[in-house]
Amino acid sequence: MKKIVAYFNKELAEIGFKLYEPCKELKPYIFNYWKIEANLSEKKSLKILTDGSLGFVINFANPFSLEVNQKQILCSSPVTLTGQTKYPTIINFNKKIEAFGIRFNPGGAYRFFDEELFYFQNKNIDYKDSFWNFIEFFEKLKTCSEEQKVILCDEFLLKRLSLSKKENSKYTFKIIELINKRKGDISVEELSSYFNISARQIERVFKKELGLTVKLFIRIIRLRNTRDKISSLKVDTLTNTAYDNGFFDQAHFIKEFKSFMSETPKNYYSNKLQMAKELNYKKYKV
Repeated sequence: MKKIVAYFNKELAEIGFKLYEPCKELKPYIFNYWKIEANLSEKKSLKILTDGSLGFVINFANPFSLEVNQKQILCSSPVTLTGQTKYPTIINFNKKIEAFGIRFNPGGAYRFFDEELFYFQNKNIDYKDSFWNFIEFFEKLKTCSEEQKVILCDEFLLKRLSLSKKENSKYTFKIIELINKRKGDISVEELSSYFNISARQIERVFKKELGLTVKLFIRIIRLRNTRDKISSLKVDTLTNTAYDNGFFDQAHFIKEFKSFMSETPKNYYSNKLQMAKELNYKKYKV
């Protein structure tokens, strides 16, 4: 089997970042669980690009702050819900950090919430006192091992899923799959023709089950794929990368990249290249 490699991410390594898969029954809904743990000598910031979904941050250490679209949010609660957004999220850590996260798939959160998902867009909410009853869950997680945390999260979410009276549309994950397959280089009209449903119906499904418009989600996926291509450093020119990923001209590409990443593609590429040089192009298996 062909090995998949990626450039070592120094920033994630410094905060002890790890990923865990959910159980088989939850994979349609949960993208992953994640953990960070480190003792820092100074404050540290990390930028995360949106994936069009939402998640929970379960914090066991110092409060941390989030910056989204130039708005600062102090997260002092044990459990914070981070909503869907088109903007990158800057996480600011201070000294000791220890957190565990639950990241939903786009469309995957729908069955778990009583609220309309559109309500969460561009919001970060203290969720410890919600109907989820996080306090008991938090206390269990606080004292158990990494492996036990994953098992407890599976059990906790499977219980929430069993209580749900909602069902995803038969089109939801199929449409998302096609958008991902096409790397965001697809129109709403093409989706409508492919699935033989109206553009208005697709829009209703996305607003209801993702809390985003379908056009915004398409833009997010296209930008993420473009970002990943630049991150690989396997590009001849940024202009060709833009055209290869469905951007009709360089000005549109730069504007879109800055909108989602808060920096230019040239600056992003230069930073990735410099990091790779500093680490002597160290790679790791994923």
